[in-house]
Amino acid sequence: MYGRLVPVYVVVDMQDSEITCFWEPSPHGYRSRTTVSFGKALHVPEPFGFAIDTTGF
Repeated sequence: MYGRLVPVYVVVDMQDSEITCFWEPSPHGYRSRTTVSFGKALHVPEPFGFAIDTTGF
């Protein structure tokens, strides 16, 4: 459902120490995603357009 309505979706995985950003929603889910390990910056695309600093996670 999120992949059709929410433009950008961020998931923080504390168990695997990584964060994933999904964007470009479609009727079949998100077309694009980026995953980084904690300690690296995660770029969040427009309409937000900023980076999440994950060094504190």
